[in-house]
Amino acid sequence: MHRISLLNPVVLLSAVMLSPLPLVNGTDTDPDAIYEPGPESQRQTDVPQGEVTRHVWNSNIFEGTVREYYVYVPKQYDGTQPACVMVFQDGHSYVSEDGSVRAPVVFDNLIHSGDLPVTIGIFINPGHKGDKQPENRWRANNRSFEYDTLSDQYAKFVVEELLPHIASEHNLNLSSDPADRAICGASSGGTCAFTAAWTHPEWFGKVLSHIGSFTNIRGGHDYPALIRKTERKPIRVFLQDGENDLDNEHGNWWLANLQMAAALKFMDYDYKFVTGKSRHSQKHGGAILPDSLRWLWRNHTAGGLKRPEDEAPVAAVDVFEDRTLEFSGGQYRDETFHYRLMPPPNAEDGEEYPLVLFLHGAGERGTDNALQLLYLPEQMAQPRWRERFPCYVLAPQCRPNQRWVEVDWGLPETHDAPRQPDDQMKVVMQLLEKTLQEESIDKRRVYLTGLSMGGVGSWDLGVRRSSLFAAVATICGGADNSTLQALNDVPMWIAHGDADTVVPVQRSRLAVAALKHAGGKPVYVELPGVGHNAWTPSYLDNDGLVPWLFRQTKP
Repeated sequence: MHRISLLNPVVLLSAVMLSPLPLVNGTDTDPDAIYEPGPESQRQTDVPQGEVTRHVWNSNIFEGTVREYYVYVPKQYDGTQPACVMVFQDGHSYVSEDGSVRAPVVFDNLIHSGDLPVTIGIFINPGHKGDKQPENRWRANNRSFEYDTLSDQYAKFVVEELLPHIASEHNLNLSSDPADRAICGASSGGTCAFTAAWTHPEWFGKVLSHIGSFTNIRGGHDYPALIRKTERKPIRVFLQDGENDLDNEHGNWWLANLQMAAALKFMDYDYKFVTGKSRHSQKHGGAILPDSLRWLWRNHTAGGLKRPEDEAPVAAVDVFEDRTLEFSGGQYRDETFHYRLMPPPNAEDGEEYPLVLFLHGAGERGTDNALQLLYLPEQMAQPRWRERFPCYVLAPQCRPNQRWVEVDWGLPETHDAPRQPDDQMKVVMQLLEKTLQEESIDKRRVYLTGLSMGGVGSWDLGVRRSSLFAAVATICGGADNSTLQALNDVPMWIAHGDADTVVPVQRSRLAVAALKHAGGKPVYVELPGVGHNAWTPSYLDNDGLVPWLFRQTKP
């Protein structure tokens, strides 16, 4: 093994990434030979191919450095909603289609299958000080300083300098939610990825580390102790390493990763450690990249897009139970209101489950206790959605000629909400309390959503019971904008078609503006060319509203 001086980062980098093949069991057998790219790392003829473009950046934060970076945009990206983002260090090695990792190919295949959300890939090379880039990109002379230093400088470079430029230059709608952002790297790049999330979990919520250098190069060996003695941070971590990784004066990479995994386990992190026989290369990490990405983004999609050929559609009325509530109030005297409740499949004793309250539109009013099961309830009754998101779904039905909120939803701007909830909303509120008391509900995960008349109702009930809901999603609705201060801390998803002629899209635009002015951070999705049926694409989106809803949890 080479002797390495910490004063020479170029030599250090060469030794770490290009070390000779180690002996295994006294032979020169290559332990990486068993790791080969699988089918999901190969080009498939029926899979849409995203676009990769190459660029050069002169950094201000790392003054005097020049670097290449690549931007991957999947074919499915349309900009209507904020896209997930994944940043790769040593981008040249991850973006190459004939290398060990082949990230763009894997992205194309997994996005097409519905196992990965629509994700923008940012592949960044380390900075280099000099007139031209080194022929071997691993030898960039600022790599060790950027990647191995345990500071937030690199995270700031990515989030405050490069990402805003990329979003502007490429007209990309990039999510700022840390749950929608992942960062990945190999060797010192793996340490760098962990450091970025560790120092700024409000920027990056997911880490993928291949053969991470958690050794004493510039202090990475301190992380196991820091993890154990620091309050758990809201990050998800995937580690990969092999027992034939490096062993030199900086430390033993294999033992260092074992220590990292033990510390993450001790502090009850959401983590996964995949071990193997590999040495210090990307072959193992590349071979398992598809499953690694599925694990990292596992609650961002509804899973595979295709229903099994032998699986028939399920009738919602066969899944939702017919329940009753005795109600007295306003014009009602000891009346029996029927409603529907879907329990989670295979509910286990002692387990608590999320609750989704769905408010239907004007076309589903009645007393048959069935029409309100159209759209989201019918969707959630199907096996793919029900198994992916086990929960209770509460579906009340508004009486004929009544409204959840007695206001004109066709107004061009806003309305004045009634001081007290109307009778139909009072029924909903009692049904909600009844369900919370009688069923095994996770009180941290109570969600509210509605469409059209139910979108107006969702805004209204969300304001009245803002402390109860972990998230609210309104579609084609409208609010009393003067009340939205109550929702500034509630995760909100607002969707509207820009061709809506029933509830003007301006209503959602103004509500979003009022909510932002009050300090809220809503997700706003305006669907171009869509009329008064924005709920169909919104609810059915494999990596949109519904998976987002179930990711939200009250503290």
